[in-house]
Amino acid sequence: MMPNWEYLVVYIQAREPLPGAESQGVDVFANADKFTEQLNKYASGGWELMNFEWDGDRGARAVFKRPRG
Repeated sequence: MMPNWEYLVVYIQAREPLPGAESQGVDVFANADKFTEQLNKYASGGWELMNFEWDGDRGARAVFKRPRG
């Protein structure tokens, strides 16, 4: 029997600038702590991350799946 899946697409907005990043020559939006927190919240609900894509300065799009219960 094939498992039944449910899917969730989430947009995580507004990356926070990394303090001092410009002087270090790295992406000013390299601070991804907000994304990590959000992704862990979904993981604790049984969601498995399938895809994660940056969406320019607006944030990122994450696609999750989990077995339908």
